[in-house]
Amino acid sequence: MLIDSHAHIFSQYYSDKEIKEIFNKDILINLIAFDIDSAKESIELSKKYSNAFATIGIHPYDAKDNCNRYLAILESLSKEKKAIAIGEIGLDYYRDITPKNIQFEFFENQILLAKKVNLPFVVHSRMAFFDTVSIIDNVKYFRGIFHSFDYGKEEVKKVLDMGFFVSFSPMLTFKNKNNLREALRYVPLDRLLLETDAPYLTPEPLRGRKNSPEFVRYVYDLAASLLEIEKEALTTKVCENFFNIFERAKETLRKEVACSKS
Repeated sequence: MLIDSHAHIFSQYYSDKEIKEIFNKDILINLIAFDIDSAKESIELSKKYSNAFATIGIHPYDAKDNCNRYLAILESLSKEKKAIAIGEIGLDYYRDITPKNIQFEFFENQILLAKKVNLPFVVHSRMAFFDTVSIIDNVKYFRGIFHSFDYGKEEVKKVLDMGFFVSFSPMLTFKNKNNLREALRYVPLDRLLLETDAPYLTPEPLRGRKNSPEFVRYVYDLAASLLEIEKEALTTKVCENFFNIFERAKETLRKEVACSKS
């Protein structure tokens, strides 16, 4: 079974018909929230569809004041059995949307929440690598995934040394992303995840279309080629990695069954 470790399949982006069609395909999808509304929707969809899991958190662009109130809601949602991680959380300096001090506060407090509820966390880091790893170092909780990795080989080495998994998005297929194709080769197979980040980052050769979890196959195809490994073997390994980092997922979907299907 192919796994899309990071996608935003929410009513904000997809029609009810599209959502139903997406979950009717043989793909396991980790639904990644970016605010409270999407966190709640991810839980509801994970209850409705057997091939869906929920990751709940506040994206840095959606971080606002009153952090403690949001944390209480997230902590309550984290008790749901298909809530498998806190995220996506982190820092983003690409656009000047949320002041850095608020991003810092939300990121640190959500890492602390992940630690409190014993869940991994999904890191969003864009043009903010040093500050991202500094905050993680300060909290001393190294159980998570750097999603849609968009740095180079030195940064990926640091992330791996900290104990994190690394997830590559369809940016891997973009012609100008040689840094990612180089970084991929440094990631051990037992630390690798793959994703779409749908509805964003549609892979080549489908640029211009809305992204969808079914297009994760393009990421698997290219990663297998770059790593010189059979796609079936890569699919199995990524599936095993998913259940190794998202331990709660094992409670509702047997690892040996999920990973035996290519």
